[in-house]
Amino acid sequence: MSDELHALLARASNDIEGSVPSLDGGRLGLVRAAARRRRIVRRTAESFAGVGAVGVLGVGLWFGLGERAPEPVEPVVTPTVTTSPTTTPTTTPTQDAAPTGPVVREESIDDAAVLARLAAPRTGEVWQTPTLVPDVPELRRIDGEPAPAYLVGTHGEASIYLTAWEFGGSWHVDGLFEVGPQGARLIACPSARTVDACADEPNYVPPPGVVRDVDTFYDTLTLPAAVDLGDGFTVTTTGTARSPESGFALYGDAVPIVDAEYEQRVLRQLGPVAVVARVTTSEVSGLTNLTYGVATPFGTFVRLDPQDVPGGEFAAISWDDGVERSASADADDDRVVRTVAPGGYACAWTSFSEAASHVPGDWRPAGTTPGGHRVYVPVAGGNPLSRAVRAWQEEASSTIAPEGVEGDEYGAVHGAAAGYPYTSDDAFLQANALFAMQGPAGEWLLGMRSDALHVVYECA
Repeated sequence: MSDELHALLARASNDIEGSVPSLDGGRLGLVRAAARRRRIVRRTAESFAGVGAVGVLGVGLWFGLGERAPEPVEPVVTPTVTTSPTTTPTTTPTQDAAPTGPVVREESIDDAAVLARLAAPRTGEVWQTPTLVPDVPELRRIDGEPAPAYLVGTHGEASIYLTAWEFGGSWHVDGLFEVGPQGARLIACPSARTVDACADEPNYVPPPGVVRDVDTFYDTLTLPAAVDLGDGFTVTTTGTARSPESGFALYGDAVPIVDAEYEQRVLRQLGPVAVVARVTTSEVSGLTNLTYGVATPFGTFVRLDPQDVPGGEFAAISWDDGVERSASADADDDRVVRTVAPGGYACAWTSFSEAASHVPGDWRPAGTTPGGHRVYVPVAGGNPLSRAVRAWQEEASSTIAPEGVEGDEYGAVHGAAAGYPYTSDDAFLQANALFAMQGPAGEWLLGMRSDALHVVYECA
């Protein structure tokens, strides 16, 4: 693609849009589709045949080695849009004038300044609805192979593109690029804060000839440190912004762009970005899975790290009985026990499950989060929901049969034989494996300790 064409695209988009737009209801409303999203994680027994190939492919893609260009995927056109009910937190202040001062990156920026710059960015970027471009030659990784990319905006005379690849049910963005008269550049440090993460190797390897640009940044990709979603339910962004989970989550997941079955709720609008909850179905009756995150101006979803969500770190909950429950039930697992959705799938790492109904008599107060939110656990002996959750998690567990053990027709064992640690309701309750707390609109959110999630051999 020639420099003249890039400049023409930039000028045309600037003439049409003029300023950074707030995302419309079509992108930030409650997006629904006729068909439900396919299950992100398949039962292990159904995927054993591809385990070796998937593992090798994952390593190759992770390090950016020898990957083929992804097949072009047309952006989603959502036929109907329904705006979700909103809570009533403090409204984002409007600005009488554009922020002043030098346009430089800073170590610390107070939230008032961040919100002002979101409303009136100093940095000149203009975002648009993602448009698939079948080939951007400057972004080719292999000679002769097309490089499909999404045109998502402009910055001066440069066009802004993102590229993504599909793996494990997600579309990982492997770069945000500016392509213009000065060539192609990977925008490695998109935030105005110097302490926020950059796109470092080996997670982000730019195509040959593309320069790693650590100087260009965008006010509209700089997030406030804390956002009150209502009723004191405040999410933070510092953990997410400074050390994005999985290493390559800096630019988010492109699944909202390419998947017609994607669904999300807007929890708080902040100009061109929004705090949202991604919605997915659950196998446990009466539960809907929610993943808290940020919708970016160019249409991707950045999942909030558990430390940034109230109740997201199970190990940090203070229990009324004084018992510490931070260690994993698996003695060989030294990872920090975090909160996951009790109705969620392994490898998907959803934040909570929302209960369709709540019976107060089925729960008792038992602990407090670091932010002061009261936590409830099932009453003695459990309740119908705790029994249903534990039973499903055990039933969904499967792995390759160990040596000397006969597996099923796929060579797999299931349930307790697969190593699921909570093989009785009593053990599940003793560990306070399931808990409930109220969300920003008074809804009841259910969390579960991560070591109670069903066992899988490998994420496929």
